[in-house]
Amino acid sequence: MKLNKSMQAFCLLLVMALLGAMFVPAVSAAEEKNSDLLLQNSSEAIFEIIGNTTDLKTQVDPESKSTDILENKYGKLNIPSTVLKYDIVQFSKADVKTDKTNSLKVSIYGKEYDLILEKMNFEDIDDGIDSYSGYVKGLDDSIALFTFDESMDKSLIYGSIQLKDEIIFIEPVQNREYTMKTVMPLHIVYSSKDMEQPDESLIDMNKQKIMNLPTKVSGDQMIASDSTKSWKSVYVLVATDNEFYGLGSNWVSAAQSYMAQAAYQYQRSDIGVSLYIAKYDSSKKDTLSSSSRKFTDPLGLFKDTFSPNYLDGKNADIAIYLGGNDRSGNDAGVQGSSWGYSCYDNPEHPEWHDYCRYAWSQMVADSNAIDIFYDGSYHARLYCIIHEIGHIFDANHEGTGVPNQAYTWFTPGLKTTVMYSMYLGSGITTWEYSSPSYHGNSDCNNAGAINAVKQNIAGLV
Repeated sequence: MKLNKSMQAFCLLLVMALLGAMFVPAVSAAEEKNSDLLLQNSSEAIFEIIGNTTDLKTQVDPESKSTDILENKYGKLNIPSTVLKYDIVQFSKADVKTDKTNSLKVSIYGKEYDLILEKMNFEDIDDGIDSYSGYVKGLDDSIALFTFDESMDKSLIYGSIQLKDEIIFIEPVQNREYTMKTVMPLHIVYSSKDMEQPDESLIDMNKQKIMNLPTKVSGDQMIASDSTKSWKSVYVLVATDNEFYGLGSNWVSAAQSYMAQAAYQYQRSDIGVSLYIAKYDSSKKDTLSSSSRKFTDPLGLFKDTFSPNYLDGKNADIAIYLGGNDRSGNDAGVQGSSWGYSCYDNPEHPEWHDYCRYAWSQMVADSNAIDIFYDGSYHARLYCIIHEIGHIFDANHEGTGVPNQAYTWFTPGLKTTVMYSMYLGSGITTWEYSSPSYHGNSDCNNAGAINAVKQNIAGLV
């Protein structure tokens, strides 16, 4: 009897589906014309590579019909919920050379500039994906980092341009499936000024917290200076699961763009670490995605899946898991984790030594209402990655009473360094480690802590 009812239900659903398919309304010529009008541009994109950029739609409101039209044709667009206005563009192959200083003609807010870029050397993998750092000529103190991906016979570009009071972001916006179907994949271009910022109550809460922080430390707790000023090389394995693998256009070029930003921070003279990529590893993505621990214990799952012996075999000192799932359970609202440097040489638990090699960072928005500003955006992902790698190198949060802590300041608005314990959006949170040479002091010196232990981390394999 149960089988018969199931078959009857199935047949009914099949008939309904067939009837629905028979009566799909046709799109009229007038509707198509209206759709075309909605995609017409009234201005240029805020960033263009001159001669290599097609503006598909500019100044898009996420709630407008333009978004629906684009998604009907190009699939779901990965637009952070906090982005209030953006441009959609396409790129052809840019003329960048790996063996010379490049000067690209670009347009920023309609004005022409020279974008000066040189290839970064944090990885040596011949995969058609390369990262560059540089600046915009004529814009003082600008910092530009770009990753160009031609590995799939398509032009994908990830970029950020840090200016005096804003950051311009450029990144592919389709998932992997639709990227493979699109001759010229879509990119989103937006400014940090066009992103939603935390509610004043959340800012006030953190201001009050900062005022009460015990930042002074005793003399015997000061970070010892590194006896050797030489640079150290640390090799990183970057892994992912099925969810993040399919979420974006190409997880490898996305990961490389994030690690380029991390490498840029670590090459500071007060840190002196050369981060290198040992491997971009998706070989165990099925294992990671098939376990329910991906929601409740992603860091533990990562270590169990990528054993210390596995890391040794890949010549990786440390490893980071770029996870495509929102953490749930008792630790919902946590967007990253690592056991940290305290495991490196714990006299009570020598078996913990290898735990310090692992970190996990959440690559998707946090659905926890308390942490609405972890939006899974490029800026948020970078914060999480650089933050968790910092813990491996003994960098710590604010208010710890030890000198390896984060720093906060006012400009007059609130600003925090990357080891601050809460992500507060692109207007407040920076990717910078605290240091007397940048933003910080002798009591808030993440860079000094990293410098002091870098030899130990570099010797893990």
